[in-house]
Amino acid sequence: MPFRLLLKPVSMDEVTLVRQSYQLVRKDFGLEENFDFEEGQIGFDRLEEFLAKQVNYLLDHDLNKLLNALYRIDIPESQVKQLLHYSSQGEIAKNMAKAIIEREKQKVITRQKYQP
Repeated sequence: MPFRLLLKPVSMDEVTLVRQSYQLVRKDFGLEENFDFEEGQIGFDRLEEFLAKQVNYLLDHDLNKLLNALYRIDIPESQVKQLLHYSSQGEIAKNMAKAIIEREKQKVITRQKYQP
């Protein structure tokens, strides 16, 4: 499995991090569907589950759109190839969702850190 840097936010609570990460995912994938942010149930596990369904659909119906989104998100091609090659058939969407969320979290944290 590829090396992933796990970043912990310094001044951002998880709810804000999840919401902002979702907004980036929504923009990058062109999603119309809203992710339901219910109080007490907000977390990256739910976002991962939601995103895995989106990724799985694109894997089956529009691989080109998925690959374009991964490029825009800045998931390295080598990581995508590893995910496709080394993940079991049932785990590909879940592992891609994890990689996407991790990258989007990095973007949110970096923007927060360098925000004036």
